Amino acid sequence: IIQGILNNEYGEEWWWEGVPSDVRKKYGERVQETRLKDERKLPELYFIDFYDYGKIIEAKPNKRAFSSYMANPKEWKKRLDDLEPIRNAIMHCRSQYLAEETISRLKESCVELQKLVEIVNKKSKQFLS
Repeated sequence: IIQGILNNEYGEEWWWEGVPSDVRKKYGERVQETRLKDERKLPELYFIDFYDYGKIIEAKPNKRAFSSYMANPKEWKKRLDDLEPIRNAIMHCRSQYLAEETISRLKESCVELQKLVEIVNKKSKQFLS
């Protein structure tokens, strides 16, 4: 979603124009550390931390871009902040301890993210036409 929005806004320069320098620096360090050559071919956003997605959404140059897809980008930033501990529990094999309320929030967020994906895809097709 994030790469699609930034690509629509900045074109091929999306990484340089839309991603804060500290996030790009972290990517550079991580891609150099990986031992698997095939891993180095993965998209840039695969190498950043989950909370960095919120940084990208909130970056001043991106406000207009994200506002055209999201009614309230700050609300999405907050949602990502709320999802981070859930993401961490799942990725670190602690998901069996998630409360029903937490699982319900996760499902709700998945539905909202799917709606956002559809909006981005629709606008991307318009952009490319």
